[in-house]
Amino acid sequence: MKVYYGHCQAIYGSPQDKRDVEMLKKLGFEVVNPSDDKHVQIAKNMKANGEPSSRVMGYFESLVDECDAVAFRALPDGAVPAGVAKEIERAADKGKPVIELPSCVSRRVLTVEQTREYLKEVGQR
Repeated sequence: MKVYYGHCQAIYGSPQDKRDVEMLKKLGFEVVNPSDDKHVQIAKNMKANGEPSSRVMGYFESLVDECDAVAFRALPDGAVPAGVAKEIERAADKGKPVIELPSCVSRRVLTVEQTREYLKEVGQR
């Protein structure tokens, strides 16, 4: 199963990019990564040839079309960059699964004491 990995250009080639791709591969996906050199070069050539940004985005949307699903990473504050949003929308419009990759998990983990307090609040203890 092929998955398109949508993420902000700011993390292209970063350790986070590499971790995400590795995780998706471990889950059994063949990953189509827009930050791979071939895709970056195609986009650069399109821009250099005066192609409008909508055509460049169309190239990436065509990659989404070739995949079975989209996995994406939001920004640290939870926002989704415009291009990634278009890729998500494209997949959703075609009925393809969209998976948000987890972020800031360590900040969401409760201590034992916090967990006990939460359970009290919801009437479980």
